[in-house]
Amino acid sequence: MSIDSRSTLGIPVARSKRWRSPRWWRMALKELREILRDRRTIITLVAMPLLIYPLLGVTMQKLLVTQLAKEAKVEYRITLERPKDIHLFRRLFGRGHVLVAQREGRELDPEQRPAGTIEDPILNMFASEDPGQDVDITSMVQNGDSDIGLRFIRLGDEEPLRCEIVYRPDSNNSRAVRRFVEDRFRAVNEAFAVERLAAQTPPEALPVAVKSVVLPRQPGATDAPFSLATLVPLILILMTVTGAVYPAIDLTAGERERGTLEALVSAPVPRHELLFAKYLAVLSVAMLTALANLFSMVVTAYASGLEGMLFGTGGLSVRVIVCTLGLLCVFAAFFSAVILVLTSFARSFKEAQAYLIPVMLVSLAPGIMCLLPGIEFNVTYAVTPLVNIVLLARDVFDDRVVPIWAMATLLSTVLYSAVALGAAARIFGTDAVLYGSDGSWSDLLRRPDEPRARPTLAQAMFGLAVLFPAFLILSSIPARWEGLSIAGRLTGNSVITALLFAGLPLVLTSVSRISWTTGLSLRGASLGAFAACAILGLSLWPFAYEMQVLLLSTERLEALEKLFAPFKAQLDAVPLWLKLLSLAAVPAVCEELFFRGFLLSAFRSAMSKPLSIAFSGAIFGLFHVIVQQSLFAERFVPTCFLGLVLAAICVRTGSLWPGMLLHVMHNGFLLSLSSFTDELKTLGIGVESHQHLPAMWLITAAIAVAAAVALLMNTPHPRDSHGVPKSWEH
Repeated sequence: MSIDSRSTLGIPVARSKRWRSPRWWRMALKELREILRDRRTIITLVAMPLLIYPLLGVTMQKLLVTQLAKEAKVEYRITLERPKDIHLFRRLFGRGHVLVAQREGRELDPEQRPAGTIEDPILNMFASEDPGQDVDITSMVQNGDSDIGLRFIRLGDEEPLRCEIVYRPDSNNSRAVRRFVEDRFRAVNEAFAVERLAAQTPPEALPVAVKSVVLPRQPGATDAPFSLATLVPLILILMTVTGAVYPAIDLTAGERERGTLEALVSAPVPRHELLFAKYLAVLSVAMLTALANLFSMVVTAYASGLEGMLFGTGGLSVRVIVCTLGLLCVFAAFFSAVILVLTSFARSFKEAQAYLIPVMLVSLAPGIMCLLPGIEFNVTYAVTPLVNIVLLARDVFDDRVVPIWAMATLLSTVLYSAVALGAAARIFGTDAVLYGSDGSWSDLLRRPDEPRARPTLAQAMFGLAVLFPAFLILSSIPARWEGLSIAGRLTGNSVITALLFAGLPLVLTSVSRISWTTGLSLRGASLGAFAACAILGLSLWPFAYEMQVLLLSTERLEALEKLFAPFKAQLDAVPLWLKLLSLAAVPAVCEELFFRGFLLSAFRSAMSKPLSIAFSGAIFGLFHVIVQQSLFAERFVPTCFLGLVLAAICVRTGSLWPGMLLHVMHNGFLLSLSSFTDELKTLGIGVESHQHLPAMWLITAAIAVAAAVALLMNTPHPRDSHGVPKSWEH
């Protein structure tokens, strides 16, 4: 308790210390309250879903009833001249029906459809009840009481049985049933001719024997031109976008038009904090809209009995609903940030609408493209905004999600959201927007007037957003080039790694006028730091190896061996020096430039040292779980462990070079071990089969690691011009 100096009648008043929520959270709640007071927002949020989805459900039911009526079995009426002909017709027609079904690759279930019964269409047969009285089939057909009439005529024992079919050429039903019956009788005649030819001595054969081969149905294949499971997420996404548009315009361009933006920006609150509060408010409204739409759609689908058709093969389940809501959340985060970029630049409500209408129309194109049949999820679609969310939702409904594409979709969308939010923060509240001075979209790409020591967090997110999809797409190209040798593929991968992980940070630092020395941590380091990292490079691998062994199950290990067996057989023929260069040295040097140079420096400019190390290590681990277009999730823990160590060393020494040495030696040593598996087997160590290492190896490695850490802790900190240790910098 504390004493409040303010009191009544001179009596001190006790005041309790209460936890207060962060300022950005309070501002976000204030903006959200202002938005929800508007009737237009409530109509968009609640009224539209409650009206639209029941209306769509009724319309779809009507369409289905109409379609089912069209597809219902057609009934044809057949009149036979004599009552005894009914049995003859059933026997001949049943035999022909079985033969036609076999020719078309269809199998008739003998328990449900015995030979001689009619499948589709339904044939209703009529004849006189008096065995001695014939029916005038001509009059029956002429009057429309029957579709066709049948008359069986037998001229003699040596003559074939004749069947006359009386029909009306001006009647569609009459012509259709005539062809239907003739096809069955023709099949009986053809089978009889084949049997007679085969029974002759010597047997006669037909000129051409035709056999149809029916391919098995592919898993997940559908006869529909497109899947309604793709249409549902597209509708939900478009409705979510609609709910986010008005709040985004009102909180940015609306503030500018009302003249309140200047006072808001002049408040003693950081500009990025103001924008983040508005972003949370827009995202909250978008998610409330998504919840209302999803709830209304689920209730409508369940009430109308359409859940199986709308929500894929799995039907309506908690898993489908939760996954759909999660995907809508990820997409809402992305599109809310994109909308804020446009509306932050706009100077009026009308200008913001002019920006957003083309964007919404353009966003329809990839969503509609996903409705086309035969669209399969791949690496390109997984990193394409909107397309990836729609296709992933479709696969969730069909219960055929591919983990690597799901991960690529989520990560790429999150990165795109961060980039868009960073761009909005750079635009929001600028002089060009506040006071109408000259400004254009090129301001986003304008080079800073003064140099910077480190990249910003927005620049780091932009680098990740460019690197991640480019890495997924380009890294798969050498493996798909069939005419390329394994040495050529290794060389191609090295070039791609250098362009992405080294070229991208060098270009970004140059364009942004960031010092390479501080922005990429390319300072010098002491000999003690190099010596400590050399020891760690040779002694850390047993612990990373043991982590992976503990995570790998026997079944998973067998699956991975099958996956990498072709590549390993080819890799054994490559010289060791080429493997060390392309798989150890180049990746280590280039990855250090991006992860510990550019990325870690950007994190340290926006967050504390422990958080910077943690985020850098986690992102480093995520990049290494994608192997040969598949997920190798067991690599995350050991790779993240190595990333944390490398980041901590970079922060401690203030230099990239010692960690780069550690990384090269670590990769090279593991690669060398894989080249001497036979020698290790003689020592009873099955590295290739992922057996645990001997205890003495682990003890020796632990002693070496302890010595290296002690040596590293005794190395002096690099100091700047003011004498402040670099590792103390925030």
